[in-house]
Amino acid sequence: MRYAAPEEVLDRAIGDELLVHRFDNDEVFVLNGDAKIVFEAAKSGATREAIRELVAGRVFGDTLELYRLVDQALDDMMAQGLLCVLPPDRVGPDSPL
Repeated sequence: MRYAAPEEVLDRAIGDELLVHRFDNDEVFVLNGDAKIVFEAAKSGATREAIRELVAGRVFGDTLELYRLVDQALDDMMAQGLLCVLPPDRVGPDSPL
């Protein structure tokens, strides 16, 4: 399963943080640096496993705890409508990560 940002979601980096705006309901979210890594990897079409490995390689900490936090962040972003799952027909061999 690969992720993407829905068409109605736009983001802009502001320093180490990321401003994410949902235009369909005008909600705005500010993601910290760690959540920014997760969101940017996910919107590029990465899998959950690839995002876990990416974060574990960049953030110092217990690997299993980092995996749990990545899972929680992805689930929260999905619940807030910031991410969606790419349909299988949009996932090909040249998809990122």
